[in-house]
Amino acid sequence: MAASGRTHSPRVICVGGSATIDQIFLVDEVRLPSVKLTATDFVETGGGMGANAAVAVQRLGGQAIYWGRVGDDVTGEQVIALLRQEGVDVSTVRRLPGFRTKIATILIDARGERLVVSVQPQGYPPDASWLPIERVAQADVVLADTRWPQGAQRLFDAAASAGKPSVFDGDAGEVQQVRTTAGLATHPFLSQPMLHSLGLGEPRDALPRLFGGRNVACGVTLGSAGVMWFDGERVQSAPSPRVTAVDTLAAGDTWHGAFALALGERKDLPSAIKFATAVSAMKCTRFGGRAGIPTREAFERWWSALDQKPST
Repeated sequence: MAASGRTHSPRVICVGGSATIDQIFLVDEVRLPSVKLTATDFVETGGGMGANAAVAVQRLGGQAIYWGRVGDDVTGEQVIALLRQEGVDVSTVRRLPGFRTKIATILIDARGERLVVSVQPQGYPPDASWLPIERVAQADVVLADTRWPQGAQRLFDAAASAGKPSVFDGDAGEVQQVRTTAGLATHPFLSQPMLHSLGLGEPRDALPRLFGGRNVACGVTLGSAGVMWFDGERVQSAPSPRVTAVDTLAAGDTWHGAFALALGERKDLPSAIKFATAVSAMKCTRFGGRAGIPTREAFERWWSALDQKPST
């Protein structure tokens, strides 16, 4: 995983259904019902599946282009400014007059688990005809999430026409829509709850049943248990490094961004999955959602130190 193996900085186009502002509180324990909690830490940062993936690509040494929508409000301005500060290309982010940008408040407990309360983006129009799909030919990889099916499908169709790999972050959404969109991507990787909701059985049985369409491989992220995937011939798995989780928020987004970048760097599939899984594990050791996504240099130092530890 050394930086010396990279010959260029791959361009990754990320289409996101919603980019957000996340207000994140670290608390000892999430307790319900009504109770007053005192946070031990707080951070306000950007969020959103595709937007976080773009930040991961950028911090890990790629060139991220984010295509998405925000409301024409102060929060939308903040979302764009935070992405721009990361070096993400936001020239094609669309401002939607009369709409409100999504905000989320998240409580993170001492085990790294979370409680999320969010205001949805108030009915963003589904139209994706404005996406500049001619730019896909200049990219190495594309990525999209579940929150804007029309945008994801338009991007994946353009990627197929251009012969580019396409990564689908299937974290949540309407079951049939997710399954349809997964078939349009070369590399759909779903969350474990989403795969379960498809009703295809346990992961080892479900992945061959999900595989189809344009798929080169399909897989499922299993949190601390690692990743399982099917490449059209056999089901394989890769473990996750053992870490003490501080904050799992944005871990899946980080995984997909790192995986897309690894494909752009021409890593083979097992190596790309191993890289993404390790980066995501490191992110979980850091508080702050997106703020915890590591740079490539920080990751390689961490990975080298972790690799030197004796196995237990």
